[in-house]
Amino acid sequence: MSHPSGPYSQASAAAPQPAAARQPPPPEEEEEEANSYDSDEATTLGALEFSLLYDQDNSSLQCTIIKAKGLKPMDSNGLADPYVKLHLLPGASKSNKLRTKTLRNTRNPIWNETLVYHGITDEDMQRKTLRISVCDEDKFGHNEFIGETRFSLKKLKPNQRKNFNICLERVIPMKRAGTTGSARGMALYEEEQQVERVGDIEERGKILVSLMYSTQQGGLIVGIIRCVHLAAMDANGYSDPFVKL
Repeated sequence: MSHPSGPYSQASAAAPQPAAARQPPPPEEEEEEANSYDSDEATTLGALEFSLLYDQDNSSLQCTIIKAKGLKPMDSNGLADPYVKLHLLPGASKSNKLRTKTLRNTRNPIWNETLVYHGITDEDMQRKTLRISVCDEDKFGHNEFIGETRFSLKKLKPNQRKNFNICLERVIPMKRAGTTGSARGMALYEEEQQVERVGDIEERGKILVSLMYSTQQGGLIVGIIRCVHLAAMDANGYSDPFVKL
C-alpha cells in the first residue's frame, strides 16, 4: 500500500519493547476519562497499547503503536488481520492519515511501529485531536472497523513521552437533535463528519450492489442487494435505512 504524501509525512521504525507494565496516566479529568473504558461492551473490542511524543524541536508528533490484545474476532477462523490507522482531526486530506502494516491471523498483534507526523506546530497541538482506529483487512480489500480511541493533543506535554493502554471504543454514533452533549463534544463531532464521510466508508457499514449495462435497453441496471454492519443512527441502537442513487 502506498503511503500518502503531503505536509505530514510518515516514518516507520521499530520501537523498543516496553520495559514494564504501563502505569495509568495522571489523574487529570479528561485523561482519566479517556483511559477508563472498562465496560463489558468496550472490552469485547480489545485493548490497544501505544505511546505519543511531541518533539517540539523537530516539529513532529510520534505515535508508537506497540500492540493490541484480545481484539474482536473478524474472520471465520475466529481471528483477524489487524492494522492501525491514524487520523489527525480536524482535516480531511490524505496527508492527515497514516497506517501501520497489517498483521495476519491474530487477535494479539505486536507492531512496535512508529508513525510520525512532520510539520506539527504548537498551534496544531492546541487544536487537533488524534484518532487511532484499529481495523481488519480482508482478502477482498473490504476493510472492517474494530474499534478506536481519540486523544486531544493539547493534553500532551512537549518532549515528554506518554504511554497508553486502553480499551477500544465503538465509532461515535450520530447525534440527533435534542440529545444531550457538551458543546465541546458537539463541536468536535461536527468537525469530524467530513473526514468520516470522505475517508472512513468502511466504518459506516457495507453495501452489496450489482451493476449491469444493458445495450438492448440502453441503460444502467443497478441492483441493491443488502447492507451489513450499518452504523446505529437511532437512540435504540438501530437504523431505518434506505438507499438513494
